[in-house]
Amino acid sequence: MNSRKPATDAITSFPHRGLIPAKQTSVAANLFKLSRLGAAIVAVSMLSGSVLAAQSVLEEVIVTAQKRDQDLQDVSIAVSAFSGAAIEKMGFEEGLDIIAQVPNMNFFAIFGEASSPSISLRGISLVNYSDSWEAPIAMYVDDVYRGNPAGSAIQLFDLQRVEVLRGPQGTLYGRNATGGLVHYISREPTDKLEAAASLRLGSYSERIVDGMVSGPISDGVRGRVAFKYNNTDGWQNNNADPVNDYGYPVDTGQDLNETDSFGYRAKLAIDIGPDGELLLDVHGSQADQASVGFAHMGYLESAGGATCSTSRIHKGACTSATFATTGIEQAGGDFNPEDVSSSVSGGLDTEIDTFGASARLRWGFANGLDFTSITAYESLDKYLQDDGDGVGSGAGFDVFFDEEYTSDAEQWSQEFRLTKADDTTNWVVGLYLYDDERDMRTQNPTEVEFADAASFDFAHREDALLETQSVALFGQWEWGFAETMTLILGARYTDEERDFDYVRNVSYYNSPTTTTPTRVKDSISEDNVSGRLGLDWRPLDDTLIYASLATGFRSGGFSASYNSVPEALDPVDSENMTNFEVGLKTAFADGRVRLNSAVYAYELEDFQAQLFDTLASGSRILNAGDVTGYGLEAELTAQVSQNFELIAGLGLLSTEMESDKSSRVAGDDYEYDGIELPSAPELSYNLVARYYIPLGNMGELTLQGDYAWQDDHFLQVENDPYSHHDGYGIGNAKVAWGSLDGRYSVELFVNNLTDEEYFTYQNTLGEDWGYGVWGKPRTYGARFAWKL
Repeated sequence: MNSRKPATDAITSFPHRGLIPAKQTSVAANLFKLSRLGAAIVAVSMLSGSVLAAQSVLEEVIVTAQKRDQDLQDVSIAVSAFSGAAIEKMGFEEGLDIIAQVPNMNFFAIFGEASSPSISLRGISLVNYSDSWEAPIAMYVDDVYRGNPAGSAIQLFDLQRVEVLRGPQGTLYGRNATGGLVHYISREPTDKLEAAASLRLGSYSERIVDGMVSGPISDGVRGRVAFKYNNTDGWQNNNADPVNDYGYPVDTGQDLNETDSFGYRAKLAIDIGPDGELLLDVHGSQADQASVGFAHMGYLESAGGATCSTSRIHKGACTSATFATTGIEQAGGDFNPEDVSSSVSGGLDTEIDTFGASARLRWGFANGLDFTSITAYESLDKYLQDDGDGVGSGAGFDVFFDEEYTSDAEQWSQEFRLTKADDTTNWVVGLYLYDDERDMRTQNPTEVEFADAASFDFAHREDALLETQSVALFGQWEWGFAETMTLILGARYTDEERDFDYVRNVSYYNSPTTTTPTRVKDSISEDNVSGRLGLDWRPLDDTLIYASLATGFRSGGFSASYNSVPEALDPVDSENMTNFEVGLKTAFADGRVRLNSAVYAYELEDFQAQLFDTLASGSRILNAGDVTGYGLEAELTAQVSQNFELIAGLGLLSTEMESDKSSRVAGDDYEYDGIELPSAPELSYNLVARYYIPLGNMGELTLQGDYAWQDDHFLQVENDPYSHHDGYGIGNAKVAWGSLDGRYSVELFVNNLTDEEYFTYQNTLGEDWGYGVWGKPRTYGARFAWKL
């Protein structure tokens, strides 16, 4: 007896990075590879036809990508969706875990994966780390926009599904979604009593506990409470020398990259008559953990000598004349991601606390008219330390590139919308209000004195207050003007104002006082009309072909960090995206194979990016130029046999910037004209294979393996050779047992099976040195779960 539920519960819609380990020279060169992949899957499916006949069509996947419930296959947008069951089967614990399973989705983590990671979709990402910005990949949780990127590294628990929308969402979601958005939807209170709990134990003393209980409270009132606790010793050790290069003692032994977080969510659903419901939601999180440790690298074969090759630099095999060390971090040219050097006295800390509350009112009227109101409040407090130089401190001497970042942010939002559907039309109109206030500080941890010269002016403190008010009107109309044809028209008008109040204090070498503070008060006002024009065609019941022209808008703004030169304080203009896309969503082999694909071309005007020149000049955030991009995405899910599921994804991408800007990296000037976007590999692919072994009354055993590959790419916008990263792949494996009634499960897993070493970020700070940020090493563990 096979106790497994239909495979579609596990296959909702997984994008995975593909099947070709060799780098291709262009997007077009990979199209033939994709066709071969599809043909192979179809062939296997047909050969298994007699067994597959026992399987039904893949389960319907419901998404809200167009502000209403729809089957994924009916949405004419490139969407990847993960059900709660799929998230559990893949073993996802953090928001970033989904990235490897979405075509053309990537990330880079400036301060490690625990704080403010920047998500990239189709090459579009937040290319700076000032707390004053909003990302071009918008994040939503339960229909509420989260404006502060510092809250993007969320824990996953008690989720109904996750949706990733690729391409500009300038109509219905609109706000700062030029590249797309990620929407996390949690489970709602239930009419029947439900409960669940799990315990995960793993490498580095990992302990993850989560649980939930849901059910009726009284007639017409339902509640749900869920929590997650994640505590893991740091997988890095602060292995700084007891005495630094200048003879001063250094604190050692702290674990870095540790996790200590707690998240909670409570919901209360109240029926208001037969046609209305009020849903109250209170949620929050606390994280008190150690920041990432940087891999500090010299760039020279010898002090004053020739520049090393990139591979030797990334191995830590080279030196720096600045610090006259053989490898800034460690000698011998053999970096170990688990042993790094941090010189911040007392260790590196990251503290991020969030709190939020929302009220959603839904009311149904006659003739299919529905009203929704969502009122939401979100707050975030952040404190983060980093160690940019790796040089020790003590005895009156402190480092010149250790930083502390604090941010106190609050936002209010209100959305009203009306929707209506009949036999030939669907429409939605709405009003969106947004108010955001951020109080930010960037500073050295203590008063700084430099060892050599006064040319460095990073003994500083920057305080900034940014206030944003935004109003938007939006609407979308879908008209089925023929039996198989639907026209889509959408538009959004946004009016926005930002007020900026900034003060910078600088202390110089051997000076007991500060210079005259730099004070800037400025504001920008912008308005924009974005929208969508689309045409859907259904030649067959299970096939959708669509074409769309969509635009998106990302607000302009100001930089709150590292503003050493006057032009760095100038406001940055908004960026605008125009994207043309043609897509196919279809099922074949009696519904046992599902293929969703899209080809697209876009132009991004006035791309916003952070350029870091030198320690003395700091950074600038500016409109770096215009970007053109094109590519292909494909997601395939197949029920190959009654017991075998295969899920695959492919992303092809080409980006190029047109610019008259340049910046200086390690003594050389790099022109931006003709470069590619960072974290935008030309080829990425992924694959999941899952095999079920029925054990009769003993339940079921599941064998699962997954692999994700990304081609070589750059980790900095300058495309300098030091930030070039070779292609690499990450593989994971899992064995799971589930009881016959589905109440109990046990699984054993290994992540990063081959212990692949890779960087998630790289930056050059000096003329002959810089640093990288390691990704997670191999981990393993076990998870035990129970359901009522």
